[in-house]
Amino acid sequence: MELRQLRYFIALSEELHFSRAAERMHVSQPPLSRQIRQLEAELKVDLLYRTTRRVELTDAGRAFAGEARQIMARVAHAADLATQANRGLVGQLVLGYTPARVNIVARAVKAFTRLYSNVRISLRDMSGHNVQLVRDGRVDVGFVALPVEETGLAVETLLHERFVVAMPVRHPLAPRRSIPIRELAKEPNLLFPRHVNPVGYDIVVGLCQRRRLTMNIVLEVENLHMRMELVRAGFGIAVLRSSAAQALHHSDLIFRRLQGSPTMGVGIAYSLENRSPALQLFNDCVKHTVFSTANRES
Repeated sequence: MELRQLRYFIALSEELHFSRAAERMHVSQPPLSRQIRQLEAELKVDLLYRTTRRVELTDAGRAFAGEARQIMARVAHAADLATQANRGLVGQLVLGYTPARVNIVARAVKAFTRLYSNVRISLRDMSGHNVQLVRDGRVDVGFVALPVEETGLAVETLLHERFVVAMPVRHPLAPRRSIPIRELAKEPNLLFPRHVNPVGYDIVVGLCQRRRLTMNIVLEVENLHMRMELVRAGFGIAVLRSSAAQALHHSDLIFRRLQGSPTMGVGIAYSLENRSPALQLFNDCVKHTVFSTANRES
């Protein structure tokens, strides 16, 4: 059975006239009649009553016509989905993130789903994996701290930011607008483990070492939100990126700029082998969203 036969039969069932059905389908009458006979032979049923004056549908023909219309509607729908998928308008994307970048991810997802609601978004925590999940193909695009090893990856910078210090609002250092490295080193610090973000860890610890100071790290906590809860509970202070601070809203926490903090990059990373059209649409959307937000906040 061919789709062409279904189209011819649907036209004939609606016109009930071979010549008009053939004209509608832009073919001559003999090929249309031949295709209908082949369809009946394959089904082993008569779909039509034929007389010299008129054509009528049999009971089998009426039942088959209804099903044939549904089949053609499904075929048209499938073709439309294929076209949309080829343009990136439907499909699925897995986004990787770490808790420090949830505010950036949330803005990007909101903007993208508003434009491309038929693309299904899944989110995966990449804490402790860095870009390995992207290399393995388990994540389509990851929001990452820069720099990263770019072998096999495309990496694009979204924004630059500095480190800030989180502390309780009643902390003795809270009245200061910025925190000197010397004061930071004296305080009990809650820092992330090095394996979570080796670059960031070395930068923060290195700020103290270059001044011949030893950072007082009392506890290493992988999860950002747990780290903030410990800060709220008075265990110490914590260094984090400014974008992460924007995602944390606690009335009993305050964030102060860290003096001497270098500018650090935040970006997206994706495999050079990933050819998903939806991925490129997402990348374009997230860059526009983050840049626009950064300009409004600057």
